[in-house]
Amino acid sequence: EYGSTSVAFAVHDMPLLRQGGFSRLTSAIKATWVDCAGFGDLAGPCADFVTYGWPMGEIYTSLVKEPRTTLVWGANPAATDFRRMNAVMEAKKRGNRIIVIDPCRSRTARQADQHIEIRPGTDSALALGMINIVLEQGLQDDSFIREYTVGPLLVRLDTGRLLRESDVLSEGSSNTFMIYDRNTGQPQRSDAANVTPSLTGEYSVSGITCRPAFQLLADSVSGYTLDRVSNITDIPADEVKQLATEYATRKPSAIHRGWGMQRTFYGDAACRAINTLAAVTGNMNPRRPSRFVLNTRPFLMPDGWYNRLPIMMMYDAITRQEPLDIKAVLVAGRNYINQLPNMTRIVDELLPRLELIVVCDLFMTETARYADYVLPTASFCECVDLVVGGSPWFPYLQLQQKVIEPMYECESDFEIAAKLGRRMGAGEHFDRSEEQFIEEILASGHPSMEGVTLQRLKEGPVRAEPAERPPEFRTPTGKIEFYTERLKQYGQELPVYIEPVESVRCEEAKSYPLSFVSPHPRYRLHSTMVNVEQLSRLDPEPFLEINPEDALPRNIGDNDVVCVFNGRGRVKLRARITEDIKPGVVAIEEGWWPEHYIEGHHNRLTHEKINEAQLSLLGPNAALCDVLVEVKKEN
Repeated sequence: EYGSTSVAFAVHDMPLLRQGGFSRLTSAIKATWVDCAGFGDLAGPCADFVTYGWPMGEIYTSLVKEPRTTLVWGANPAATDFRRMNAVMEAKKRGNRIIVIDPCRSRTARQADQHIEIRPGTDSALALGMINIVLEQGLQDDSFIREYTVGPLLVRLDTGRLLRESDVLSEGSSNTFMIYDRNTGQPQRSDAANVTPSLTGEYSVSGITCRPAFQLLADSVSGYTLDRVSNITDIPADEVKQLATEYATRKPSAIHRGWGMQRTFYGDAACRAINTLAAVTGNMNPRRPSRFVLNTRPFLMPDGWYNRLPIMMMYDAITRQEPLDIKAVLVAGRNYINQLPNMTRIVDELLPRLELIVVCDLFMTETARYADYVLPTASFCECVDLVVGGSPWFPYLQLQQKVIEPMYECESDFEIAAKLGRRMGAGEHFDRSEEQFIEEILASGHPSMEGVTLQRLKEGPVRAEPAERPPEFRTPTGKIEFYTERLKQYGQELPVYIEPVESVRCEEAKSYPLSFVSPHPRYRLHSTMVNVEQLSRLDPEPFLEINPEDALPRNIGDNDVVCVFNGRGRVKLRARITEDIKPGVVAIEEGWWPEHYIEGHHNRLTHEKINEAQLSLLGPNAALCDVLVEVKKEN
């Protein structure tokens, strides 16, 4: 009745066949694919996409060989990424100094050499202030900047665009970028031989006034003085200076960037600033590690591209029919209602407008409870699949082998998609078994897959060879871009600091004076495993973590029942008074289901505001840690 694009598939992206079955169906019937990306964790990928040309560039700053200084920035790998934490602690045994930047004294912070308490959402100000200190002290790595970054490229001051040869010459000109050669005192093509590009200064080229991108960066960060950065971040000025100097001189230095800062409204700006700090100091490994390269597109999209809808755009797609009119949603491997922001709007506005909701899951999750149909899926012990290691800390390709046949009415996600496809006239895309599809994917012909067969994987996981590939940046310039033309329209061509969208320094803070964050739990993966009895003994119920300085004036004692609220919703739970959280900040670990609270849910406090700059890239993030609340004691 509404056309094929009105049907949306929102599916977990791992393992491959679970995603692939529904992806094939979406392609075949030209439906809409909801880009889930970690429930809207797109701020970091947006920043990396702009900086490096691909969305998972955090490895450039984290995979630094034998670091002597490591910044764990907005991350808590001791609770959320044990493999990464093991690598960090092994480096510490070799003399690596660990510094954690986080408003909470997390498990990682307790094992660090130094913990820096930062005001939530101000990470980009800290990074830009650190760059300013680096430049003031002449600690930048000029050779790295010249070789790998856009620093030498000339920028037109009239348009903000990079200067191209076609701007200077009318005949035989090209879009090749221009630099100013210190040797000849003349502008040259950026690919010219035997040149020494200038990083600073101002030049007139054919009547066009230009500056190198690095000069523009230096001009921009000069406003981030120690006093200003200290005022913004709540970090003492001497601590900011010490951090910047140590990071730039006690090299090589690594940065492990976490999801924490991504879940602020301007998290992409923070990640870009951190990427720039690493590039300016040369604290970066420009060579990516080898990995398995699977040619999955023929499998995932047999009939070509489908409509892609970022998850945070689902709200308007359902309620306002923008940019698409969504009427039906199939969810597999996701607990959206529990995990997405502004649960109140989801339940009250979105769900009543949908004409069909289908959920494929093992458990009766909060999302499944609202479905018209719940299709019971097989567990990982009951179906075959292909699992690709998602990080350098786990570079393995594994065959998920069936241990037992599916019990009761359960079927694999792939088989559910296949049966739907056959009933909807797309049977030719589901005419092979799971193992046959896996064999086709493995035979993709890429050199990294040589010798990797289905039979080989049945014998055990295969590890990617630990070789490094040459630098490859898929940006328009082919360089690390801290200056990017595509964000000029948003005033963000350079990394900037923008005050949090829900700031304790705004008018709204008069009513809701506390910053609310929802960090990852230790005993769960988001909302998964919250119903495991053994784990619930270790972590039986949610708590609001609150500093004594904030609890005292509110007459809140340890274990008291409190109400956390703002203009969107409220949640009731017990309080835990602790100095492990910064004054002015309160926290509830995410993932808890509604039945675990006395009343309400923490995601009734959060909002779904859209960052337009991110929308122009990969999609907007969920600003789950950019929220204002108030807390009161319940009688």
